[in-house]
Amino acid sequence: MAGSVTIGHFTQGAVRRIQVDWVADAAAATVPATALPKFEGRLLALTTNPGAVAPTDNYDITLVDDEGADRLQGLGVDRDTVNTESRPLLYSGTAIAPVVDGDETLTFTLAGNAVNSATGRAIFYYSPLP
Repeated sequence: MAGSVTIGHFTQGAVRRIQVDWVADAAAATVPATALPKFEGRLLALTTNPGAVAPTDNYDITLVDDEGADRLQGLGVDRDTVNTESRPLLYSGTAIAPVVDGDETLTFTLAGNAVNSATGRAIFYYSPLP
């Protein structure tokens, strides 16, 4: 079975979320890169939850922008294979959260997994710009 990604975009309230449920390929352990729905706002936090078939420990999540840069600037690396983890998305040594423009496309990517049919969830919380 090919890897898959399912995206939910929940927009109720002041803090919104984009939920990415993923399944790795049954033979190659890969997860397809997938564009997120367009939104405008400040990324606030990332929560990751390994699924029933846990991925390789310290797998990496990125949000790649139109220029090919990781908008998370490395904040999605080394995710745990057992525990749900949550972290604020603030650039190192600052109180600055990544800003996303409504015209941009961010692409979810997952790397560093070697477990066939691994599953998991990534949730990106954001607040819309005024």
